[in-house]
Parts: sequence; structure tokens; C-alpha cells
Amino acid sequence: MVVAKEKVVKKIEIANKKPLIRKNQETGEMVAGFLDPETGVFEVAMEIGDERDIDEFLDRYDLSVVMISKM
Repeated sequence: MVVAKEKVVKKIEIANKKPLIRKNQETGEMVAGFLDPETGVFEVAMEIGDERDIDEFLDRYDLSVVMISKM
């Protein structure tokens, strides 16, 4: 049985947060989101499946590639 993953689509308040792309070392799945440096809490903005998803993340939050860190 194949179950479709739920796509995370929500707008996050990004003031004073660091944009990150996280990759799960075991599964290889990637998510884009924002890290609050004060609390250490990471909020997932969306799942990343390919380059188009990264472009969508950049457009949605008005970011450039150089602003994003990988974790």
C-alpha cells in the first residue's frame, strides 16, 4: 500500500530566523524551513523533492540561494 505524503504548505513568520534545508541522513528526505537562533526551534515550511521545490521556497519567502544554509 502506497500512501501519499501530506505536503506542508503554511506561511511562517521569518523575522529573525535563519532559512535552512535539512536532509534526513537515513531516508534522504529534505525539508526547507526556518531555525529560530534564540530557541533552537526549527519550523518546517515545505518538503523538498527536487530543484523546483527549492525555487518555490525561495520565491515564497523572497530569499536568495546564498541566504540558505544546509543542515
